[in-house]
Amino acid sequence: MLNTQALADKSAIGLSMLCALHCLLLPVAIILYPNHVSFFPDDKIVHFSILFIVIPISVFGLLKGAKTHKNVSIFIIGLFGLVILVAALLLGHSNLGDFGEKVFTLIGSLIVSFAHFHNFSICKAKNCECHNESNSHK
Repeated sequence: MLNTQALADKSAIGLSMLCALHCLLLPVAIILYPNHVSFFPDDKIVHFSILFIVIPISVFGLLKGAKTHKNVSIFIIGLFGLVILVAALLLGHSNLGDFGEKVFTLIGSLIVSFAHFHNFSICKAKNCECHNESNSHK
């Protein structure tokens, strides 16, 4: 049986890091390849697309972890990170400025990653049944 919580946690961590990398590397790409800027999709569309995937995976993984480990604080921390990511998207350049939007996005991504990493670590430390599921197929 597939370990859905661990998969969700790992996927959310990866997607959060992808969001942070996009935020940090896009300005470098624009400087290095100024002629190709017109080929980049609108920044808001990229952020919306990533969040469209991150939010359900994160909520699923964090909620499953909260139920399994009886620890709601990690779920709340993860939701806080998601709210920051949504705020960065909604407030955008016009309200936060370019630097502010990047700071919000990076902070939100780090908080979401921290919550999922902590969720996954608790599960491994407690040797939860979800890890036994994945170990039984070795």
